[in-house]
Amino acid sequence: MVERKKLGTLNILRNVDQFITADIRRHNLRLFWNTFLPSKVTGSYKMGTSANNSIDSNDQEDGGAAQANNTQFISYIFSSAVANAVLPVFYIFIPLFAVAIHANALELGLVGGTSYAVYSFMPFIMGHFSDRSGSRKFFILTSFILLCLVSFLYSLTTSPITLILIRLVEGTGWAMLWPAIEAAITEDPFREPRKSLSIFNYTWSGGAMFGPLIGTFLVTVYSYRFAFIVSGVFFAILISVNSWMMITQRPHFSPSKIENLENEVHVSLLHSIRQVLLPSDEKKGFRIWTCLVTTCLSALTSSVFFTFFGPYATKTVGLGLVLVGVITTTYGVVRFLTYILFAKQSLRDRFFDQGNRVRNTLSFAALASLSTLILMIKDQTGALYFLAFALFAIGYSVVYAISQVTLIAESTKEHIGAGAGLFESSIGIGGLVGPIVAGAISSGTLTVSFVVPAAGLGVALLLLLFLGVVRKRA
Repeated sequence: MVERKKLGTLNILRNVDQFITADIRRHNLRLFWNTFLPSKVTGSYKMGTSANNSIDSNDQEDGGAAQANNTQFISYIFSSAVANAVLPVFYIFIPLFAVAIHANALELGLVGGTSYAVYSFMPFIMGHFSDRSGSRKFFILTSFILLCLVSFLYSLTTSPITLILIRLVEGTGWAMLWPAIEAAITEDPFREPRKSLSIFNYTWSGGAMFGPLIGTFLVTVYSYRFAFIVSGVFFAILISVNSWMMITQRPHFSPSKIENLENEVHVSLLHSIRQVLLPSDEKKGFRIWTCLVTTCLSALTSSVFFTFFGPYATKTVGLGLVLVGVITTTYGVVRFLTYILFAKQSLRDRFFDQGNRVRNTLSFAALASLSTLILMIKDQTGALYFLAFALFAIGYSVVYAISQVTLIAESTKEHIGAGAGLFESSIGIGGLVGPIVAGAISSGTLTVSFVVPAAGLGVALLLLLFLGVVRKRA
């Protein structure tokens, strides 16, 4: 009996020791975050001697977390708007700059597609790793540093080959940015994911709407090189904003978040691929593949549009640079207006309905890809080109929004970054293939390049038909 009591006492002491040890680990983790990463918002931990004053009230924590998340959300959408105001300066005027430094048709295609060579696979890798705690802010800040450097390098470039090499670095910068920022916006706990993406879309498209006008002004009044220097200054501003956010907006860690950090499991890249691409629900899997294929096709169309339209319009049709800038602005304006419409809940529900999602995606992808055929008509007034860019913008906007919801908003929490990365990688694949194929077949005339998206539509439909047959037989 005495031995049994001793054993019972030892077991109790051992359990108490394990409990205290675990509590010390939690206490040390909390102490680390509050010592080295003190929260500036209401609801931060206040380490004290008693249990009553060690943690703020739940109301204070919720209020502080909401304030911190709202500030972070605003910084993300501001950064995306400014970045997309600069992006048209790259994709519209770099091809024109390449022609100015004597690039041939194949080199022009490589200039248009090289940045997508990195973007075709890097976003998924970056998105996968951005799912780990604390990494998204790092990826966003690093991307702006790379893009700032790239902008200044463009201003110094004198040969098409150097331009092609720099575009590889540019692709890396965008690949780090978009999956991380889309995942961070979607994961905002104070907004419904579809609503967050809707706000994000009409904010960045608003910035993109002014990009062609800003670029046209800088190029016509000053020069291509000066436009790239100004782009670098914009990215320097974003570096300052995001650095300030990292310093002042410290992580807000509630007890549940600390437990999640302690128990966080890092899954492999292969596991993320399987979870996103091969879900147990076959219908969901087909919707995912449809969105990937149509997003890839739409990105292919976009890259052909913006790589070849400027040189084609100025050299073959004879339009002025200012008119080309105004025509390409149509794309940004129409995308912005389309996303404003998607802010309406009833419209989002209609387009995002899972039963009609495949049909809607294919219909608008066809509209986007076939619109390039209008560009083959040599219209010296430019009126038809306004129509082509408007139709393309509507088609691509709908495909983009539906794919975002399917691949990001509807992904599980631990795979949001991977879903965002896969979405952006599909854009990269299309952007890579389009200009290179179009450039390879357009040595005689740039008009031929605009056939590539229509041919791509045929390939996309055959691929989805094959996947549909396989799914039914499985």
